[in-house]
Amino acid sequence: MIHPDDDMLAALALGESIPNDVAAHVGACATCSREVAALRSTLSVLREPVPALTAPPASVWDAVLTEIGAPPASLDAPSASLDAPPASLGAPADELSVRRERKERRGIPLVWVAGAAAAGILLGVAGGRLLGAEDPAPAPITVASAELGTLDTGQVKGSADVVRLDGQLDLAVRTDPIDAGDGYLEVWLINKDLERMVSIGVLRPDAPEQTFAIDQALIDQGYVIVDISREGFDAAPQHSGDSVVRGTLAT
Repeated sequence: MIHPDDDMLAALALGESIPNDVAAHVGACATCSREVAALRSTLSVLREPVPALTAPPASVWDAVLTEIGAPPASLDAPSASLDAPPASLGAPADELSVRRERKERRGIPLVWVAGAAAAGILLGVAGGRLLGAEDPAPAPITVASAELGTLDTGQVKGSADVVRLDGQLDLAVRTDPIDAGDGYLEVWLINKDLERMVSIGVLRPDAPEQTFAIDQALIDQGYVIVDISREGFDAAPQHSGDSVVRGTLAT
């Protein structure tokens, strides 16, 4: 099996036009489908805005110290070396006393370490959200919708929505399970003149909802009829004529 190269998979993830036989291969190949899904996931992450962090108020540090039970006196603890003998013992200090004093002094840095760790969790990981500094993620906007029904009985089997998010336009398709027969399922946008159509991707029969990147120019030019057809594994890129469900997008 010859898989499409990386450039072709990247073009599909970006919503660019690719040959129909390549789209059919990706829809039927689990390896290529995973690659495209991973690329789309990466693109989605890169499109997200970077959250901005702000300095926390003093009350945050006070809350950290309260949570770890740090005594107030520990804030004024000297930063003396842990191995230096306490000056109050003098030269003939008892060895047991020296060890006890060192043990007590070692407790002070542990408080600071615990405090720094807690502060890191509050400030480095969730500080922006706790302080309300991060802007809420933009919500997707549905600009057009269609019910998808069978051509013979008109029974509704799913729906399609054109969704805009961060300047990206997607067609979200939701359907009941559809039997692909001996071939595969292909999603089309048909022009309202019923003479022109564009394939936008392959529908996996085991996925109740899938999203396909589209271009605003298609909608502007009248490609507003969503069609799902059964296609055979052949060399013919044209629509087979075996439409399963269809619906017209309405704003």
